[in-house]
Amino acid sequence: MEQELVSVVPVDKFKKSSVTYQEATNWFDKGEQQSKGASFVGLSNWVDSSLQDYHPVLSCGSFASRGRRETMEDTHFLKPNFCNENFIHFFGIFDGHRGGAAAEFSAKALPGFLHHPATISNSPGDALIESFIKTDVAFRKELDSHRITRKNTQKDWHPGCTAMASLIVGNRLFVANAGDCRTVLCRAGNAFPLTKDHTASDPEERERVVNAGGEVEWRVDTWRVGRAALQVTRSIGDDDLKPAVTAEPEVTETNLTEEDEFLVMASDGLWDCVKNDDVVSIVRDTVKEPTMCSKRLATEAAERGSNDNITVIVVFLRPVSTAERVY
Repeated sequence: MEQELVSVVPVDKFKKSSVTYQEATNWFDKGEQQSKGASFVGLSNWVDSSLQDYHPVLSCGSFASRGRRETMEDTHFLKPNFCNENFIHFFGIFDGHRGGAAAEFSAKALPGFLHHPATISNSPGDALIESFIKTDVAFRKELDSHRITRKNTQKDWHPGCTAMASLIVGNRLFVANAGDCRTVLCRAGNAFPLTKDHTASDPEERERVVNAGGEVEWRVDTWRVGRAALQVTRSIGDDDLKPAVTAEPEVTETNLTEEDEFLVMASDGLWDCVKNDDVVSIVRDTVKEPTMCSKRLATEAAERGSNDNITVIVVFLRPVSTAERVY
């Protein structure tokens, strides 16, 4: 297993993509440039409306591996004390497909758009939705420009990524999801999923895609969308499948309490092989160090047969004693 402890996982360095024109572009930089012009003004309003008698005390860590894949197309970010606010924390995971460009771009662009002056006037939940949509629009615009300037002849390159972000504001937790990454909350020792997997296997998602003009067919082993045969029905990018494959996330809001122990956020490389209840049990049985817990979950998924990239973020929501951190 290959460990990456930085907040954003770089493009895999062991195997180059077969799409040669993708390699020359730093999509992390493109995402950061597109979301510039942000302001810290206004975030304190979110905090003032969310500070109740209880607020969580956080520690967080992550682990990412390309697993058995030749390339790494997952990215993620950890932003505790977001915009220098003590009670605002922001975390995200992006699972790329058809290349890593969308995931790389989004990992930088989405946090920037969230604290853009035009976004922070909204409620936290609405701000997350707007940030996802702005990231999608900006990426597809950048992709069009990239194709023109590079005079690419490969017009069938339509990278995309699923996206999930968790925003903690005081004692409120907002989780936005577009795709099949997942967030699970451990409350009083039990697993509570805070996201819904957006795949073509879900009848409601199939209906939504068809009503938006998309095509869904049973191919090989499951329902898939369009000529690209995507299993997911929501994503950033995938411009050949818009608007049916929307970037608009579903957002849940949860009031955190003293019963809440930790969050686990992960790409589908974990969830395809390890059940929600098992994930909670593994973390509770591991030394309470978030990076170590993240690594153990990723290792468990690989041992159970995961063939995908695996990215895991663990966020503890209450203080961890020294004894619990001892190996």
